Amino acid sequence: MPACLACNGHKSDADAFEWYRRQRFYDPRRAMAIRAWMEGDLRLAMRLLQWATPAEPAPPARSNPRRSSVPNPLLPAQPLWQAA
Repeated sequence: MPACLACNGHKSDADAFEWYRRQRFYDPRRAMAIRAWMEGDLRLAMRLLQWATPAEPAPPARSNPRRSSVPNPLLPAQPLWQAA
C-alpha cells in the first residue's frame, strides 16, 4: 500500500488495515475505498473517495444593493420542481 516514508517505516510489516485503524487520521470511508482499490474495483474505489471527500462549503451570499426586494411577477413564487 502506498505510504509516505515515515508511515511506511512506522507500519513495518504489520497488516496495513490494522495499522491504519490505529492512526489519528483513520477514516472508515477511505478504508473502504482502499480495500475496493486493492480488490481491483476501481469504480467503487473512486465513488467511495468522492463520498469521503466533503465538498467545500459555498461562500456566504452577499447582499446586492442594486437588487430589488420587490418580487418579480414574471417568476413563479414557488420553484417548479420538488424533491422526491
